[in-house]
Amino acid sequence: MSTVRVAAPRYSDEELALQTNLYIALRRASGRVIDLVWFRQNQEYARAVLEYADTMTDRDVKESARRLRLTQSNDIAASRG
Repeated sequence: MSTVRVAAPRYSDEELALQTNLYIALRRASGRVIDLVWFRQNQEYARAVLEYADTMTDRDVKESARRLRLTQSNDIAASRG
């Protein structure tokens, strides 16, 4: 039996910190727990989580989502240019 290894995407310390902050803020504000591994692997899930964060009234949740989106936008721009 052979083992197949899949290369995991690399994330900067800042991205990991922002994702963790969003996780903590959502859990504190709503009791909702998100799957950070799936968040990193599936763009549709990540987009749905960020859209959910936008519906929250909690300032920390909204700020975490905004900063995470900003980081993701910067990464996309850097990969294009």
